[in-house]
Amino acid sequence: MLKRGLALLLCLCALASFACAKSNEEILQNFVLRYGDRNSPKIAITVDDCYKTATEWIERDVELCTQYGIAMTFFPLVYTGCLEEQYRDLWQSVLDAGCEIGTHTYSHLKMGNRDMWGILGALGHGQEALDRTLGYHYQIRWLRPPYGTVGSGKKLREKQVISAIQRFGYDHIVHWEVSETKDLNKALKKVQNGSILLFHAKKKDTNFLEKLIPELQARGFQMVTVSELFGFDPPETGGELYVYNREDYQEKK
Repeated sequence: MLKRGLALLLCLCALASFACAKSNEEILQNFVLRYGDRNSPKIAITVDDCYKTATEWIERDVELCTQYGIAMTFFPLVYTGCLEEQYRDLWQSVLDAGCEIGTHTYSHLKMGNRDMWGILGALGHGQEALDRTLGYHYQIRWLRPPYGTVGSGKKLREKQVISAIQRFGYDHIVHWEVSETKDLNKALKKVQNGSILLFHAKKKDTNFLEKLIPELQARGFQMVTVSELFGFDPPETGGELYVYNREDYQEKK
């Protein structure tokens, strides 16, 4: 009788574990955006990091957008120094070209290796830095977490990381489907309707984009911002500069 009861208990635990895993998978499926509409030729080129030492490549990426009439979405890291007031004209040129600015957080640490307040601070200081750089409020809509993941952390589980991100106000994070900067034919084979492409602000990637963009256009793809890919209007601007205040994210009793 004891063995049968123990077996039943183990079975129930296994079922509960399976249910939790499935629930977690469903949460990630809705929270992580990897591609857009497969029936639309729109795709999104995204550019990560944007180091202070890479401003010339950001400028060249913007020139490519103007040259080909396309848009990209940039995900800068704050700690690299690229979001400083001396670069106001650079980031304004990004927006003037019809591009979009997201966030790659403050520093390139896995979000699961932070506690909840570390995550909120990383997101808050990212928004704060961009507003200060631009000189006006620009509501960041999209987050690309470092390493493209909300898991594999030592402090928080995926659900806890997602909860912190949602508390800050993000409904989704942006992943990618294509990451290829060496073989042009391989990249072209991978791109399909709705694809999100990952690049970084550096010479190799920009040189690759110079060859890739006209080939993509020749195949009928439209390169748009992440917001347009998912049917959103451009991010709102104006109003007071955002200043991170931890108390704003305290749970209300």
